[in-house]
Amino acid sequence: MSFNALFQTDSSSPGDPGHWEDRAPAIEAMLAADRPDLLGLQEMQAWTYGPIERGLGPTYRSIGMAESGGSDGLINPILYNTDRLELLGWNQFWLSDRPREIGSATWGNARPRTAVRAHFRDRASGLEFGHINTHLDHVITQAKTKGAQLISDHLEQFRLLGLPSITTGDFNSIARRSPAYTVLVEDYGLQDSWLAAEEHLSPGWGTFPFFGEVEESDVRIDWILLSQDVRVAAARIDDFRLDGVFPSDHLPVHAHLELLAHQS
Repeated sequence: MSFNALFQTDSSSPGDPGHWEDRAPAIEAMLAADRPDLLGLQEMQAWTYGPIERGLGPTYRSIGMAESGGSDGLINPILYNTDRLELLGWNQFWLSDRPREIGSATWGNARPRTAVRAHFRDRASGLEFGHINTHLDHVITQAKTKGAQLISDHLEQFRLLGLPSITTGDFNSIARRSPAYTVLVEDYGLQDSWLAAEEHLSPGWGTFPFFGEVEESDVRIDWILLSQDVRVAAARIDDFRLDGVFPSDHLPVHAHLELLAHQS
């Protein structure tokens, strides 16, 4: 699953669609119902993990630090089910010309943007794979394009190791008609899980209704992208609500995946 959980703001009040205390129970209920083995989150804060952890349960672990290091700022963590997945290693890089420099932002974006990179082993099959989770800038096209190019460079390292890859994120770019999509899908050759799915378990909702009417739309800005050695059995865009309350202004996206066994 990829899910932009929307950070807690100080401006909303009870009854507002973005009010954290109203949304937190909906986030918990949604994750308790789904419990994906692998989850890329965006816009987390150090103090907003409670409903995530309660919904997923005690077998899940989290990796990733905030945009300014440690817990300072927004976090794009990867959460994984330790009963199913073994973490072999992880790191984080910044979407900038200085990707190892904590908090760096060099492409005109107002705040740092990050990606978390992890290497897992699937306990069920024994196969290993890579996962990158990210959140591209929402304004600057150059930052989105260069961020996508940097992510493709890291994915190439997985490919050279013979590892399938999964890339999740809020890309703030429309699928099939944006430079970031061109870089990752058309140029680098990743699969768009929604298009590659053998079965769709939901209508093709736009993923950013902003608490409004959920509608079928080509405006998908939240993606799960995959190397060619991953089978997409099914995909879903989740319009879950708890007593009418959306978990976030974004809709979560899901993919049911099978790693294809070609590793030695």
